Amino acid sequence: MNEREMKMQDDPVRKLFSGTKIKAGDNLKYRIMQQIETESALSVKKSKSKSLFPLIGNMFSVFGVMYALIVLVAIGVVLVGGVEALSSLTFFVPIIMIASVCGLFLMISVYDDKRRLKHFKEN
Repeated sequence: MNEREMKMQDDPVRKLFSGTKIKAGDNLKYRIMQQIETESALSVKKSKSKSLFPLIGNMFSVFGVMYALIVLVAIGVVLVGGVEALSSLTFFVPIIMIASVCGLFLMISVYDDKRRLKHFKEN
């Protein structure tokens, strides 16, 4: 059945029900509109500018932890091996590992935030 045939079948039913329709009074319309405006004024409005905040917040936290760990490793290497040890492999391997893990964690958290935001917009 296409739309036209369904509309033709619904026309007699619509005509029958159109005579029984009760019109709402102006007072009722006013009260309903007043209720809608009150609810919309009291509801929490979400700003779209916060969509960038999770990314910046994640960057600050991940990079903050990463640089703190790098400083701790540098202090440990200097205390154990002296200043010359900062140019050795015992310093660069942990730094590369820390940077890699923090970068991977940042990538996963950004992906998760985007997925969560997409899921939130669908609902």
